[in-house]
Amino acid sequence: MSVAESLFVRIKHSFSDLLFAAILFILRILPHGVLRGIAFLFARLMYAFSKRFRKNAFESLSIAFADSISPAEKERIARQSFEHLTFGLADYMHAMQKPVLADKSFTFEGREYLDQALAKGKGAVIAIAHFGPFVAMLTRFISAGYKVNVVMRRPRGGFFYRHLLRAPELIGLGTIYSIPVRACLFHCSKALERQEIVFMPIDQNYGDTGRVFVDFFGRKAATAPGAVLYGLKYGVPVLSVYAIPDGKDHWKISIGPEKVFEKKVSERESLIHGTAMLTGELEAMIRRFPDQWSWMHRRWKAVPKEGELKGSL
Repeated sequence: MSVAESLFVRIKHSFSDLLFAAILFILRILPHGVLRGIAFLFARLMYAFSKRFRKNAFESLSIAFADSISPAEKERIARQSFEHLTFGLADYMHAMQKPVLADKSFTFEGREYLDQALAKGKGAVIAIAHFGPFVAMLTRFISAGYKVNVVMRRPRGGFFYRHLLRAPELIGLGTIYSIPVRACLFHCSKALERQEIVFMPIDQNYGDTGRVFVDFFGRKAATAPGAVLYGLKYGVPVLSVYAIPDGKDHWKISIGPEKVFEKKVSERESLIHGTAMLTGELEAMIRRFPDQWSWMHRRWKAVPKEGELKGSL
């Protein structure tokens, strides 16, 4: 790298540092209602000008519901889905500066199931989805005193990578990258050994080794079986959690009882059966609240290779 290029990078990083500091300052003084209004306008603009988001959302909705809902209804669901995603991210950033926001916005239902699971001394794996304000929801677990980690994809470069990736550290949220898989499993295991919680998304297209294909709205979807693996192989308690709408700007964190996974003839069949159970539960929740799920993701992108559908459900 030349001297000029090095100087440009330093200036760029300094500017982004100042920008991030300014964002945190604004979040500290901005009323929540004003932030929500800004997020709403941003969501509407992004949805209006992003052909890719709209195309992906309509493609996913067509796969899931075919012609059982009208184009106008698909439009409404897609738009509101993007708005809810934006609201959730805005609330998460706001909660970093004002943790009391999470306490007011979320209430627990079934918290005793989580406490019973953690009492076993093996930590807990919680299966989550891109449903409702799933990111902001994590701040409520942290404010309640739980040690929380979340498995996530490593973001691409730029401002988001340099700064928003640091945001979880500001509130005590541990991040574990899903790729490479071996490193992901290592860090998940270490967190569980410390008797912490590991949140694992189960609703994203998964293209890596070990994936399983299960039915999701009637079509096979490549899914990460990690949550079921920890339950079956290591006896770690596995639960599922959803942030369900419960009035205006309020959410009920619904925690289900510990899952019981049935052991089949082979480990792979057991993983497929357990993953199908979790995915079926998610599908039922999405059918209840279709505008709460992130339809912009290409969930059915992966095509099964020869032999991958063996034992699938």
